Amino acid sequence: MRTTLLCVAVVVVGLPDCVTAQQAPRPPRVPATRIAVYDSRVVFDSMPERSAVESEFALDQAKARTMVAEASDSLRRSLDELVKVEQRLTPREREAGKLNLRARELLVEQMLENLDGIIQQRLDELRGPLLLRIRDAVRVVRVREGYHLALDRATSGLEVDADDSIDITRAIVAELRRPLAERPPSAPPEAPGRSLRPRPDS
Repeated sequence: MRTTLLCVAVVVVGLPDCVTAQQAPRPPRVPATRIAVYDSRVVFDSMPERSAVESEFALDQAKARTMVAEASDSLRRSLDELVKVEQRLTPREREAGKLNLRARELLVEQMLENLDGIIQQRLDELRGPLLLRIRDAVRVVRVREGYHLALDRATSGLEVDADDSIDITRAIVAELRRPLAERPPSAPPEAPGRSLRPRPDS
């Protein structure tokens, strides 16, 4: 009898904790993170505007290199002319001519040093609006298909091995090819880029 009462007491004493544990609210279930992948190189190469941008860049690049070449040729001709008449010049005229040529030589050297940087800057200016459109299309597709994160195979810096079912590259290309009237609003357009002209003070 005493043993039975003791068991009942233990059950009764432990009962409130059990009821409390059952009544405690469960933490909300966190949904699994959905990750997609895409390849921005494939997307960029598929853009209809890419060929026009590359043609404009090639033309600007050729103009810049021609400008530097013409400056170099002009300097060479001036040097040849100075050599021809140098003997007939006074010491002061000869010194002034050499100083003028040296100044022009430094100018050409600065143009050559800055040329690659200016060309790259111009390329960035031309590609900027296209990259902005890609970024907007990635966001639209990611949200529409319910992904929380989209990784770029081309720029993530990681070795991405992913199932084809989560690759949204084709969907992004299709989004970029939608008629303009059907596209969602995007960020304001970039300011027009400057023409590619090498300057010594760039």
